[in-house]
Amino acid sequence: VKFAAVDLSYPDGIAIAKSLNVGLSDRVDLVSSPYLWDTAGIFDGYHKGYMVAMFRHPIERATSLYFSMRKNPQYEKQVGSLSSIEQYAKSSLVENNWMTRFLSNTLSGELTPQHEAIAKEVLRTKCLIGLLRDKTETMRRLEVLFNLKAKEKRSKRREECQEKLLYWDWPGKNRHEPVVSGEAWDILHKHNTFDLRLYEYAEKLFNAQGKLFQDTPSAW
Repeated sequence: VKFAAVDLSYPDGIAIAKSLNVGLSDRVDLVSSPYLWDTAGIFDGYHKGYMVAMFRHPIERATSLYFSMRKNPQYEKQVGSLSSIEQYAKSSLVENNWMTRFLSNTLSGELTPQHEAIAKEVLRTKCLIGLLRDKTETMRRLEVLFNLKAKEKRSKRREECQEKLLYWDWPGKNRHEPVVSGEAWDILHKHNTFDLRLYEYAEKLFNAQGKLFQDTPSAW
């Protein structure tokens, strides 16, 4: 595996990558950036990119974010006084349709059905969908997509390692009680109505894209 020393985690780095024609190079297979629309600009009509993304239920995502921030000293000032998920849901820190905003390039302001339509079109035409609730199948598809082959044969130890990483001890796993009802659920639902519909659409695309990966064995 080889890496190019270009940092796409901030706009200036993306501009440098564009000036170096990173997106036009046949040697580049994958780029990673939190700036979807800016990064799309490094490609052209002859060198097209597509997106790979892992999706999580919006309320699960918002809940996990809160508990993750609570454990991180970096966010002590922001969430230190928010002792419950209900308080977080009522605060200005709570997520508001983050997926829809990210995909429609509308990070602030009021969302409309047009923004939702843009987000869905990006997913439909540009994205290979992965689902956190089905990590095994998602990883199998990525393996096929990137033509990844396991160098060692399947073994019980290998299967146990895979199960550990994918399901119960993956890096960054954030253990907490799920929010499945009550006041916090209602508030988070209200803040993420666009994202909830978008997630349902992503699930449908995940099922539809399964046809592209039929009859392809996995090395996992």
